[in-house]
Parts: sequence; structure tokens; C-alpha cells
Amino acid sequence: MNIQQSITKQTTRLNFPFLGIFLLFVLVSLFNLPILVTLWRHGFDDGTYSHAYLMPFISLYLYYLLAQTGKLSFRRQYSVTALTLLVLSCFALYVSSNAQISIGYWFSLLAVLITSINVIYRTNVYILFPAAFLIFILPFWGILTPLLQNLSVNAVTFIMSFTGVPTFVEAQFITIPAGVFEIAGGCSGLRYIIVSLAISSLFIFLYIKNPKKSLLFFSVAVLGALITNWIRITLLILIGEYTDMQSSLMDDHNAFGWYLYIPFMMLLFLWGNRISDTDLIHTEDKLKENIEISTAQAMPNKFLLLSLLFCVAFSSTTLKSIFNEPAAIHQLHIDESLYVSPSINFYSTIKRHGSNSVKGNAIVLSYYFDGSDLDGKPTYYENKIIPKGWRVQSQENTDQWQIYQVSNGHQFALVKVSYEIDGQKMSNKRKFKIKRLLNGIMNINQTKLHWSFIPCINNCKTALQNFRGSVY
Repeated sequence: MNIQQSITKQTTRLNFPFLGIFLLFVLVSLFNLPILVTLWRHGFDDGTYSHAYLMPFISLYLYYLLAQTGKLSFRRQYSVTALTLLVLSCFALYVSSNAQISIGYWFSLLAVLITSINVIYRTNVYILFPAAFLIFILPFWGILTPLLQNLSVNAVTFIMSFTGVPTFVEAQFITIPAGVFEIAGGCSGLRYIIVSLAISSLFIFLYIKNPKKSLLFFSVAVLGALITNWIRITLLILIGEYTDMQSSLMDDHNAFGWYLYIPFMMLLFLWGNRISDTDLIHTEDKLKENIEISTAQAMPNKFLLLSLLFCVAFSSTTLKSIFNEPAAIHQLHIDESLYVSPSINFYSTIKRHGSNSVKGNAIVLSYYFDGSDLDGKPTYYENKIIPKGWRVQSQENTDQWQIYQVSNGHQFALVKVSYEIDGQKMSNKRKFKIKRLLNGIMNINQTKLHWSFIPCINNCKTALQNFRGSVY
């Protein structure tokens, strides 16, 4: 009976480190709900990142395994290096969230989580991977799409040269006698690449120690994902050719890709089992080996907990959204009667100005962003400053303004755009982002987008001369 009670007590103490990890996940998440909203908006709600729902559960399960094997234990004394890294991560999150730099606060949040774990727990080769595994949630992988598209076009063109089907390739379009195929962003193979990177890294963490074997397995997983996508596209083109574009696969080609990819992954795992040289899941022997260390360090250091709480609270985007009230902006209203306007997202409010400095039916608008929504910024990627139906003919920049000459059939007009922060206007998006970063240190994140539209009565050159130098 005493032996059984001792085992139960030791097992319970082994679960304390895992409980600490779970609470860390909850703490960092609750302190940064606005960032989680952007992840949901751009990641979880996107088909490319549909795997994101599983990532937190996989990460927590890995920490549970580490706790059961005695590899997850609390620090007894603080580490200057670990605390420094946590402070730097929190400062980066503070600045990047104030500046509303999406990729900045996504990676900073991940860094805060990793460094928080490193502060509280004894560092070893295992504890950082499960948190770093959450990188597959971050919706930044789209930067690989153009590269993967070009690779797919070149590879499919090469494969099609052996089929005997006449093929003409121009940019992302492949023309065959039956029709035209576009290798668009969804056909780049990004989905398969992300899944291969995630699954292969997870398999290596669990089952492979040897660096050469790890690199080989990782490379085969990535290359297999690419080849699978190239075969998928080629088969779809051939099926389209031989069915005169009538096959149902012409509409539902994504599912067809998974039918090819899943068998490849099964073969990959069969091969992986043969070269595996460890088994993190098998815990019985390792539990006996590490039980004394884990039970001796089953409770966290209070000083480290307080330091962690202070740093995470300092960089909290949730607290900032609660306590930082937006500045009052007066005499603003939304005008629904405009016949042309830009498409701007997540703005706080809008004002229409008088246009007495310009002849004609000029429309002069100012969009205000109070920083309460991290996507609420003038340079949000889905903002369209050119009105729907209008096309850009030419563009020129001054220090403060971007000026576009636009047309819609036989109608011509000028569009003028400026970005403002802390009372300073500028036309260059890059300079505007740098200014936001610098102002982010001082917690200044209220911005404006000034937009003007003026029809050209006779000649846009004359209108452009009159338009230059105007306030709006």
C-alpha cells in the first residue's frame, strides 16, 4: 500500500510540469487575444491552414510526453540568458503590436511563448520543439507561393514534354487543345509542403536522433510533397485533355491531390520506421531513469514566475486594448452616397471633407484607425485604394502623396493617397511602416489614410497641376 501511494505521488508530481505548460499556454493566449483574433482571421479560417486546429493539441501532447519521461522539470535557479531572451521577446511584441506589423507580432508572440517556457523550465534539447511547432499556425507561409508556382510550371512543362500532348506555356497558364489551365496560388502545392514540414519534423522529434537520418527524412518529405503536386497537375491536364474538360475533377481538383499525397505519406512513414533510432513515446524505462530529477524539481521558482508575469503583462495586447482608450475624433460620419470610393477595411471612422480647393465633383475622405484592431491600418493588404472598375494609367509620388491617373471606359480621373501617423504624412509605404515601428516604442499607433478622387473634365494634366499641393 505504501509503495502504491509513493508511485501515485510521484506520478502526480510528474504532472505538475505539464500543468505548468498548460497554464503558460492559457496565460500567454489570454494576454494576447487581439493577436489570436488575427490568427483566426488569416489562418484558422483559411483552407491552406486548416491543419491549424490540431497544432495546439499536438504541442500540448508532446509536453505531456516530456513530463511523463521526466524531461520536463522546473528551474530551481534563474538564468540571466533565459530572462534576457524573454525581455527581448516581450519588447519585440510590444513594439510590433503597437506598429501593427503582422509578421512581427506573430513571430514575437511565438518567441514570448518559447522564452517563457525556457525561463520556467530547465533547458534541454526537447522542451523547445513543441512550442516552436506552433510556427505552422502562423499564416506567413504564403510568401513561398510565387516560388512554388514557378517550380510547378517548370516541372509540369518538363513532364508534359513526354506525353505527346501539344502544350503552350505562358506565365502561369498552360494551354492544351482542350483548354487552358492556370497554375494559381492554390495549385502551388503550398498545402502539401506545410503538411510535409509539420509531419516530418514531428516524426523526427519522436523517432530519429541521428542528424544525417533526420536531414534525409526531412528532404524526402519535402521533395515528395513537391513531386506529388506536380504529378497531380499533370494528371489533371491529361484528364482534361482526354475528357474534353468534362471530368468532375476539373472542379474538385483539391481532393484529388490528397488521394495522391496520403499514399506517399504512408510509404514515407513505413520507411521512417525502418530508420528510426529512438522512441520518445515509450516512457517506461525513461520514467525510472528521470523520476528523481523530476520529483526533486516539481514546483516552479516563485521569482521566475513573478518575472514572467510582469514581462508578459507589459507586452500584453489584451490589456492595451482594454486600458488604452482611442482618442476622440469629432465631426465624423460615414457617407453612403459616394458614387466612387476606395475599399478600406477595419477603419475606426471616416470623414468627408469639403473640396472647395478643386473644381469638379471631387471626393475627399480621411479614414481614421485607432489601433484597437491589429488589422486596422492604412496599409492592410486587402485595402483597395483604386475604386472598383477603374484602372491605373500612370502613377507619380511626392514626399506626401501618391497620385494616380485612372480611367473607367471614357471617364478619367485622379486619385491621391497619403498615409499619416503622429501628424506626419508620407506617400511611401515602406517609410510609413518604419515610422510606425519607431512610434511603436512610444505606444503611438493611431494612423490615418487620406484619399481624394477628382474627375478630369477635359485634361488630366491640367487637373494634376491644380491638384498638386492641395491639402487633401
